[in-house]
Amino acid sequence: MPILPSSLLALLLAPSVTVEPPVESLPAVTPVASSGVTGELLMHAEVPSSVPQVRPRNVVVWLPPGYSDPAAVSTRHPVLYMHDGQNCFDPSTAFLGREWRADEVADRLVREGRIEPPIIVGIWNTPDRVADYTIDEDLEKDRSDRKPQGRGGRGDAYLRWIVEELKPAIDRRYRTRPDRASTAMMGSSLGGLISLAAAERHPEVFGRIAAVSPSLWWNEGSVIERWRRSTPPVDRLWICMGDQERKGLDESLRRLESAIREGGSPTAERLHAEVVAGGTHDEPSWSARLDRILIHLFPAPLPPEGSSSPPNARPGGATGETSSPAR
Repeated sequence: MPILPSSLLALLLAPSVTVEPPVESLPAVTPVASSGVTGELLMHAEVPSSVPQVRPRNVVVWLPPGYSDPAAVSTRHPVLYMHDGQNCFDPSTAFLGREWRADEVADRLVREGRIEPPIIVGIWNTPDRVADYTIDEDLEKDRSDRKPQGRGGRGDAYLRWIVEELKPAIDRRYRTRPDRASTAMMGSSLGGLISLAAAERHPEVFGRIAAVSPSLWWNEGSVIERWRRSTPPVDRLWICMGDQERKGLDESLRRLESAIREGGSPTAERLHAEVVAGGTHDEPSWSARLDRILIHLFPAPLPPEGSSSPPNARPGGATGETSSPAR
C-alpha cells in the first residue's frame, strides 16, 4: 500500500472550514425605533463576511434629511464610515449610554446648510475590536495602564472586508457617491488608529479621514513612524487629541502633525490638527467637537457669487471645549 506524503495526509485530515460567500447584498433592513435617535436610522443585523478572521457584525445607516423625499431620487451623497457604530447614534446601544450624537449633529448642520448631506455608516465592533482596529501587533509586556497588551494586528483583514464587501454593498443599496473624493472614514481611540491605516492601505478608496483621540501609543507609536516615512495622500484630514487624556498623547499628536507637515506631502495642505483644551477620552467630549469635524470633512459647496454664505462654524464645541493648534 503506497504511503501518502505527510503534506497530503495533513490536508486530508484537516478539519473542514466553511467559507462564507462575499457580501452581495445587505441583510434585510429594520428601521431603528428609539427615542434617542434623530432622523432615519436603519439597521442591517449581522452583516456577513467572507474574509477569514472577520466576524459578522451589525451595521447601521443614517440617512440625511430629505433623502427619502420623492423629489430627491436622483440625488447622491458622500459617505462617512464610522467605527464603534453602536456608540454613534443611539444611547440605548452606546457604551454606558454615552453616544457621539452623530445623528443630531449632522441633522442640524445639514439643515443649516453648513455641510454636504452625508450618509453615515456605523460599523459596530465585536469582541475582536483590538485585533480589527490595529494593523500591527503591540508586544509591550509590562504596560501598567491596563491598555491591551500583546494583541492586535488583524486590521488589514477588517479593512479588506470594508473595502471589498461592505462598501460595494452600501453603494448598491443606497444613493451614494462611491468615488474616493466622496468617501470618508472616522473613528476614535483605536478606531482613529484604523482610520489612519485606511488612508495608508487604501488611498484609492478613502479621500477623507478623521482620527479623533487616536491611540498613538500603540506599538510604540508605529503609526507616527510610518507616516513620517511615507504620508499617504488624503484630501481632507482631521487629527485631534484632548489635553486631559493620557499623559504624553498631546505630544504624540504634535509628532504626528510634524511628520505630515515636514514631509512635504500635499496632505498637509488640508490637515487640521489640534489639541483640545479640556478634551477627555470619551464620547461626550468627541461629540462636542463633531460639528467642526463634519464641517472639515464635508464643507458645504461655496454659494454662487453674490449670494449669502452659510454661517461659519463655532470656534468651540457644545460643552465649552476650546481648541489650540497642535503646532
